[in-house]
Amino acid sequence: MPALKLSYDYLPFHLQQCFSSCALFPEDYKFDCEELIHFWIGLGILCPDNRIKRTEDIGRNNLNYLVNYGFLKNERGDSGTHYVMHDLLHDLALKVSSQECLHIAFSSPRDVEIAPSVYHLSISVCYSADSKNGVVQEKFRSDLGKIRDVLNFENLRTLMLFGKYDASFVRIFGDLFKDAKSLRVVYLSTMYYPVESLLYNISKLVHLRYLRVASKRGTREHLPRSISRFYQLRVLDISGWQGPHSSPGDIANLVKLRHYLVPPCEYDSNICKLHSNICNVGKLHNLQELQSFEVRRETSGFELRELGKLEELGGSLGIYNLENALANEAREAKLLNKSRLQKLTLSWKSNNLPDAQGHLLENLRPHSNLHELCIDGHGGPSCPTWLGTNLSTKGLEALRLDSLAWEQLPPLGELYLNRESGEEYLGCITGGTCFRNLNRLELIGLPRFSRWAANEVCPWYFSLIEVLVLKGRPELTELPFSSYICCPPERDLNVTWFPRL
Repeated sequence: MPALKLSYDYLPFHLQQCFSSCALFPEDYKFDCEELIHFWIGLGILCPDNRIKRTEDIGRNNLNYLVNYGFLKNERGDSGTHYVMHDLLHDLALKVSSQECLHIAFSSPRDVEIAPSVYHLSISVCYSADSKNGVVQEKFRSDLGKIRDVLNFENLRTLMLFGKYDASFVRIFGDLFKDAKSLRVVYLSTMYYPVESLLYNISKLVHLRYLRVASKRGTREHLPRSISRFYQLRVLDISGWQGPHSSPGDIANLVKLRHYLVPPCEYDSNICKLHSNICNVGKLHNLQELQSFEVRRETSGFELRELGKLEELGGSLGIYNLENALANEAREAKLLNKSRLQKLTLSWKSNNLPDAQGHLLENLRPHSNLHELCIDGHGGPSCPTWLGTNLSTKGLEALRLDSLAWEQLPPLGELYLNRESGEEYLGCITGGTCFRNLNRLELIGLPRFSRWAANEVCPWYFSLIEVLVLKGRPELTELPFSSYICCPPERDLNVTWFPRL
């Protein structure tokens, strides 16, 4: 520990703040990169030293420094990269932050030492084999009693609850936090109860900057309507909320909001779209990420021009119900100017007026920095030029084409389609233009798709692909790897069309 403490003392102050705040999370917690950066934004410890550098970029740099210095370790799992802290380093974080931060765990054998100056509090109710042990429960209740006696809850800035807690603890917590009126950061996990049962004064938390609430599947509780009153809010994370499909009020009032995270559309598109339906979302000029936007024709405030006002938009964006959009509105979305956008989904529910849809998609050209693209249900006749003849998204790493009847597809080697008469033709651009970094390709429900040839040009197109998904075309007669089954003598048996698949 002395050697670790010495290493900590050599850290710059802003990195010390970022490291010590991790003491509020339980031991062995797996941090997500964005989660940690959003948490630091809520704490207000990421201060740009100039107007050019974004707060999120500073947070990402700080995280990389902590990894390079050995205070955090990045690990790659099935769900992607996450960050962990060694138990000794977690102990160090608890020690160096003890005057400001307090973490209390249900089954911890340690005696809790509480400094009156603490204004960041986290509690872990981690049920285990000892959960029904009366001695363990009594000690935990005793620790909560110490908190009540020592802390001034009116000065509390951070409140985080981890784990699952029953009705008896909800009553205890509600009594503890009844005077907490100055909170900046609130994180409540696995809620089975109304948020108001834990925070009686939630509607009065006017200083709140970070709110993250999660619930278990099956909860009947709604999100508090008072969320729309938190005018200082920078991060609203309801991505783990699995309760009723209710909107948390008029989010467009939260003009300082930078991150609005909702349940992923793959889980439940209805929840995702409902939470993301923000009327006049263009008012949120600071918004960095809007995961879902639904176009409405008969309701003002849901036109594509609203997206054009969000100049800092990045991360992931899904635009749904594009059949309600007009072709001349598409340019007003200004996707071409959104250089921080990494993932884009463009979705249509119906394919009326195919020519108009073709013009609309042509005008929804994204920035060349885009990493992932999904086009779903487009009823136009062909792929847009920016994805075909004048390919500008060459750096795509993932491409998904779903339910499209295009007469021409993007450059994917020798891919053959069928005309309505049944005649087969080469329906894919070939030659010098191609995707340089494509590692995931999904072709789903393409009615004209009949044959995918494996000729000499193919390795150039497929050398980086790791994931290939083909669905909805059982009558396919040839795929680029079918030559393995019956290979002509003149073919090189050592050719691997998908070396990384």
